[in-house]
Amino acid sequence: MEKSLLTIAEIAKELDMPESTVRYYRDRFINYIPFTGKGRGRRYRRETIDILRFIAEGFNRSLNAAEIEEGLSLMVARNMEVENETAATTAAAQQQPNLNEISVQINMDKQFHELMNQVTVTMQLMAHQKEEINELRNQQEEQKKYIDELLDKQSKKRDIQVMDVMKEVLEVRKQITMLENQRNEKKWWMFWK
Repeated sequence: MEKSLLTIAEIAKELDMPESTVRYYRDRFINYIPFTGKGRGRRYRRETIDILRFIAEGFNRSLNAAEIEEGLSLMVARNMEVENETAATTAAAQQQPNLNEISVQINMDKQFHELMNQVTVTMQLMAHQKEEINELRNQQEEQKKYIDELLDKQSKKRDIQVMDVMKEVLEVRKQITMLENQRNEKKWWMFWK
């Protein structure tokens, strides 16, 4: 059961990203990108799409490269360079396919896809939670503005009431002063009579 290998252009098309961006992600995290061949002959397994999608989502969520690499190290086996084999050992290995290796590879592919699905779900959950937090912050700001407006209105209302009371007090004082003056006037006239 051989899986088809993809070119970087095919991966970029499937991810709906510019090829240059996909190449940048590939080059930046080359230790986690499974491939065969060299140079322009490089071909990539289908799970490379999930790895590059994970990298893109990490950058979209403002993670730095070290954080993305840490996530990749938990999900994907690192590529390791091996010594060049002789043509005889390569030919012998090609003639005798190891069924255990194929079954392990299939199981690893399934586990990898399950893990990538879990990571995607977790990242979506985190994004949803961030949206909820932002929404709660906005609601809190709106409530704070509303309370400030209420306090401001109450303060203005209280100021108006105080001013009204002061006007009444001043009016009453004025009347008292007038009455006192009238009484004093009468007293003064009374002495002249």
